Amino acid sequence: MTNSEIVKRWLDSLNSRGKSRHTLAAYKRAMEHFQRWNLATYGDTFDPAAVIGRDIQDWKAYQQTVEKASPATINQRLVAMSGFFAWTAAQGFTRTDPTSEVSTLRLPKRDIKSLTDKDYRRLLRVVHAGGNLRDIAVVELLGGAGLRVGELLALKVGDLDKNDRSGMVTVRKGKHGGYREVPLTRDVRQALKDYLKNHPGKDDPDADLWLGQRGTFKDRSTVLRVLEKYALATRLPAFGPHVLRHTFASLYLKANPGDVRGLAALLGHASLNTVMIYTEPRLGDLAERMERVDGSISV
Repeated sequence: MTNSEIVKRWLDSLNSRGKSRHTLAAYKRAMEHFQRWNLATYGDTFDPAAVIGRDIQDWKAYQQTVEKASPATINQRLVAMSGFFAWTAAQGFTRTDPTSEVSTLRLPKRDIKSLTDKDYRRLLRVVHAGGNLRDIAVVELLGGAGLRVGELLALKVGDLDKNDRSGMVTVRKGKHGGYREVPLTRDVRQALKDYLKNHPGKDDPDADLWLGQRGTFKDRSTVLRVLEKYALATRLPAFGPHVLRHTFASLYLKANPGDVRGLAALLGHASLNTVMIYTEPRLGDLAERMERVDGSISV
């Protein structure tokens, strides 16, 4: 088996485990970057069995000092290489993992990854314009109730309680086995109501809520593909369902400043410390505040 075939088999294994196209493309680029560096450094083609820890360390240093790549980019490439060599060792293509002694870079504290108000509204408009009632319900529920993707996929028809004036979704087994009830806004209730009109199990509380063309909609990778489709249509970078959870949290605190206890209950967090990350001001917000300070100074 050639070395390029080994890389292809690794990427195929990741695809079969549900990795998104975005992740696969990033990992493929990381492998190609290392192969180009290897060729330029040693004048030889890439051979996984010949790579040693010093190579990975030198490649990392090259990215830092010569390319001046961002820490996030370097870390993504290192994670890809680590996953590749863990797989080759398990498959018997290599005897050791040369990435085991190379650490990723410490990243500066950064904003919680969420959509801005404007981008979130743009996304909703594109999703609704698409007319797929299931997709509309999925996006509205993720962004309007802050569910984790596993909680979303586990829902049954009977977990929804929707009336004209109120409604809620019941998460029966969240992270660490937690149970919670999350109120639903009017828009989310309407999206779910429209989706359930033609649901074959709408009268069966034990029926799986999400259905696809091939049956029950239970694969996380399927949700990723749905979001990638609408991100592309909205001209946004690809994002996963957790971004919508963060977006929900950010919008909630914007509408209810300081209510971290309420947000913790809605998100299913046992510790308030976990929710405090959403109270950190964004870099853009700080810059705007600094401009206001500067503008208030009279000369």
